[in-house]
Amino acid sequence: MDSVQNSRLFVLGGMSGIAGTLCYILTAVVPFGQTLTYALAMAWPVLSVIFVFSMVQYLEINRPSPVNQLAFVFSALGFAMVAGMISIQLAVRNGMEEYLATSPGKEELLLLMRRSIRLVDMGLDVAWDLFIGTALIFLSISLVKHDHFGVWWSVPSGLLGMLLIVLNVVTFPWPPDTRGLFDIGPAIGLFIIALSVRLLLLGIRLKHPLGGHAAS
Repeated sequence: MDSVQNSRLFVLGGMSGIAGTLCYILTAVVPFGQTLTYALAMAWPVLSVIFVFSMVQYLEINRPSPVNQLAFVFSALGFAMVAGMISIQLAVRNGMEEYLATSPGKEELLLLMRRSIRLVDMGLDVAWDLFIGTALIFLSISLVKHDHFGVWWSVPSGLLGMLLIVLNVVTFPWPPDTRGLFDIGPAIGLFIIALSVRLLLLGIRLKHPLGGHAAS
């Protein structure tokens, strides 16, 4: 691809990373209706795959490496898992609410079933965390010697990836914040937004370089 095509991809990727993460935050804190909640929740993994693909393409320009490709593969598989987890989670929640409303006298049994079925999406949640944690570690290796990122981006990526894996393995199948530990998800979300903004700015500067050269 030429520089204009590259810049468009990187701008798209940066915007997708920001928008996808914001979709996740919105669904977590705002009580939308069923359809909008599902659409926004599913937009998160879809847009995030676009972001990761664009990010890897940027890294490949100056420092091509199999590690870049591994970061994308683990990310894509992880986001596919989280998409499945979201569908299962929302289907169970919405379906059970309908059953509870139309099955008087069976509320206790249905609530017990719902708690048991939740173990399915909780298991997928841990699998997603392991894959995205591994992707962050590979990304850390790719970022450390890159001219436009370096150690200040690499260290947080690696630490967040390792913490995510360790915390979720130790408390499996329960979320870490329900077992006296902490949820590292918000920190990862902030890091992804920051990385997305960096990619967006690099894409813009590639399209409109200062003095006719791509900015560092």
